[in-house]
Amino acid sequence: MLCLGRFEKKTQPVLNFCIASSNFGILTKWGKSVIEGKIAIITGASRGVGKATAMALSKHGASVVLAARTQNDLERVADEIQASGGKALVIRADVTLLDQVQQLVNQTLDHYGKIDILINNSGIGIFESVIDSDVESWNKVLDSNLKSVYLCSKAVLPPMFEQQSGQIINILSIASKVTFQFSSAYCAAKSAALAFTKVLREEIREHGIRVTAVLPGSINSPFWAGMETHPDFDLMLTPEHIAQTIVNIVKSPRDMTIEEVTVTPPLGIL
Repeated sequence: MLCLGRFEKKTQPVLNFCIASSNFGILTKWGKSVIEGKIAIITGASRGVGKATAMALSKHGASVVLAARTQNDLERVADEIQASGGKALVIRADVTLLDQVQQLVNQTLDHYGKIDILINNSGIGIFESVIDSDVESWNKVLDSNLKSVYLCSKAVLPPMFEQQSGQIINILSIASKVTFQFSSAYCAAKSAALAFTKVLREEIREHGIRVTAVLPGSINSPFWAGMETHPDFDLMLTPEHIAQTIVNIVKSPRDMTIEEVTVTPPLGIL
């Protein structure tokens, strides 16, 4: 494994990432043609990082499958993609429910015949102290941030095994490794999702499937809607920062795996 250092400018995000590779020199060959024609499922695609990722992958030639619970928002994203010449399929799905996840995968296979990329991006945050929390809110956070990653990842494995290739990219959080007050459920879910990602990678790498964890810092997105306090939006990452990171991961050569990427704002963790 090769762990690369920090790449930054004063106004640019900071990236730390680890790569397992048989030939690091092939990094110079990253290019658009690697993404063109790929089929990518993106959960939480109606806004924020999910929307930005769908737009970015589409611009590089991927056909994107947009999944979320809000049909109207998904259709607006699809309209934007199609207006710029891209291809998008809308499938409304609650990815915390097994039957809807299986329907998402089946409809994608019926429409496109394969699945090359899964972007697990769905997730919510409910921030409260342990003493003030309740089981219902705890379960909602774990279902959205952990169970959904398990369900979607498991569902795409049969077609990826059959084609002996694929990429699963889990958008997690810096909270996978750093704890914050009033975030017990969120930090627990993200930490568990990171552990799951590592186990999954080891179990399926022999099938030509690459698994990557992306750990962003604070992002200026609708995630913060309704919260009384939050970091300064102007100091946060943008959804486009994370989308470009994902594009670079997808464009990486098949004979290497980017295992984990941490992306923070220039000033660090906010």
